[in-house]
Parts: sequence; C-alpha cells; structure tokens
Amino acid sequence: MHEVRLPSLGAQIEDAEITEWVAEEGQKVEERQVLCVLETEKSTYDLEAEYNGILHIIIQTSEEKVLVGELIAAIAESEEEYEKIKSM
Repeated sequence: MHEVRLPSLGAQIEDAEITEWVAEEGQKVEERQVLCVLETEKSTYDLEAEYNGILHIIIQTSEEKVLVGELIAAIAESEEEYEKIKSM
C-alpha cells in the first residue's frame, strides 16, 4: 500500500482544500493520473498518482482544509490488498 499525502505546494503554503476528487474510491489508477484537485489561496493544482493501483480510504473529503504532509488517501497494489484493507 502506498500512502497519498498532501504535498508541499510552495514555501509559504501550509494547507490546501480538496475541491474535487477526480478518481473515485475503488477505482484503478495509473501513475500520473489526476486523483484530485487542490486549491490554495493563490492557485489550483492537480494532484497526480505516483503509483499504479487501486485508490482507497479517502481520508479527507472535498472542501476540507488539509495540512501539508497529511494523509488523504492510499493506493493498494492489488485487488487482494484493496479487499483486505477494505474489510478491516
């Protein structure tokens, strides 16, 4: 499983808002696929997947402020891993 955390978006940026999840819970995603749209006071960013796998456990929902480094989702490496984590 790979953790998806809010990345640093600039030197003075401490948090961002997830304005839209483009990918859905349980969806297979590929590296560089847009997962969600992030908005700061100054700009909008697309957060891309860094791994291939299955998106799950979206911790923060749209329109909630999240801090840089905060866990917002995870990507399972296989169907088996996704099902195991989903059933916990």
